[in-house]
Amino acid sequence: MVITTALAPLAWAVTAADTVLRCKTPAGGIPEMKPLLQYPAADIQIDGIGVDTPLPADWLNKLLLDTEVRAVDGDGRLRGRLSRSQTDIVVRTRLRAMVSLPCARCLEPAEVTVDSELSLLLQQAAKEGRHRQSNRGAARKDDEYEFSPAEADVDTYDGETVVLDSFVREAILLEVPTFPLCRDSCPGLMRRDTP
Repeated sequence: MVITTALAPLAWAVTAADTVLRCKTPAGGIPEMKPLLQYPAADIQIDGIGVDTPLPADWLNKLLLDTEVRAVDGDGRLRGRLSRSQTDIVVRTRLRAMVSLPCARCLEPAEVTVDSELSLLLQQAAKEGRHRQSNRGAARKDDEYEFSPAEADVDTYDGETVVLDSFVREAILLEVPTFPLCRDSCPGLMRRDTP
């Protein structure tokens, strides 16, 4: 059984046999790490289970390896609840982390507080080979696929284990600004006169 989520230019694969998260980077390096946020589906009942997990800075940095986003010293945190609705898993959590990325004007580190709600409905994947393709971006090669708002927060899990690592990564990348500034008054790169 393999679970994959394509997040360009990064592809994730989680295998239940070895529960190792593999991250293919554009440079071809493949750092491996055990998923931090994995929960046996059998342990998640209708009344749910609480989630209060620190997100270590070094783990966040490995998760965001192929991006310019880096965790600032100190841990992030994922808090919330996982519950069951028949075979579906309902995820309602809040993600908090402090990250930095280059300022769009001067390239110095710009710190950003990520405070994002992570709400998902995970449906059990079809049993044929237990493969899971993310609903996001599912399209034929020559067509564009536009998913409805109802599909936006629905994905699948393998039926045995709920792994939230890639969803946390996605939430962080969606929360950081596209034009980060180290400060509002940043003048940008200054030309230095040389004698």
